[in-house]
Amino acid sequence: MSFLLPKLSSKKAVDQAIKSTAEKVLVLRFGRDEDPVCLQLDDICGSSVRNPMTDQQ
Repeated sequence: MSFLLPKLSSKKAVDQAIKSTAEKVLVLRFGRDEDPVCLQLDDICGSSVRNPMTDQQ
């Protein structure tokens, strides 16, 4: 499921995500894509993620 979630691969990308997120919940998961525990967390997060490109406020 990690392929459905955005991946931030640099400190700058993480900083930008934090700074540009207002009135939302931002969840950051640090770990390896092949780790079973991380994959389980990705499934949980992926089932509740909303795509900001399709959200209409």
